[in-house]
Amino acid sequence: MADNTKDMELEMLRQKKAEEMMGAGSKSAIPDEVIDITSIDHFNQIVNDYQNNLIIVDNWAEWCGPCKAFGPIYESLQKEYLTQGVIFTKLDVDHNQAIAQQFQVTGIPTTLFIHNKKLVHRQVGMAPKAQFKQIVDAVLAKLE
Repeated sequence: MADNTKDMELEMLRQKKAEEMMGAGSKSAIPDEVIDITSIDHFNQIVNDYQNNLIIVDNWAEWCGPCKAFGPIYESLQKEYLTQGVIFTKLDVDHNQAIAQQFQVTGIPTTLFIHNKKLVHRQVGMAPKAQFKQIVDAVLAKLE
């Protein structure tokens, strides 16, 4: 029972933190799906609108096998972090080369973590779901 109570308390704290984050500085509601970045202007709008949230950018390409394997993992994690206000995005590097170059993405998949308009972490290569979840949790912990 004690573990269940702690889990409930932790979830309540997470929801409270998400509500605070959504209310403080976020101009838009938290998207309930992964955002496909379509242009530099779109990328800049996301970074500005959600500057107080953690934004994760999955750099990928259609021809990249590991990128395709990581896609379903990334999508499922987006659902798990929705209540924490984490914004999950995808960037096709073949169609948005300028953004990839700006962040010096030289290999894919590369995942960028952005907060307050700054790159706070970079993950190069595909990570299994449990490992990627640990990375997201560690980045969120650093931001608190």
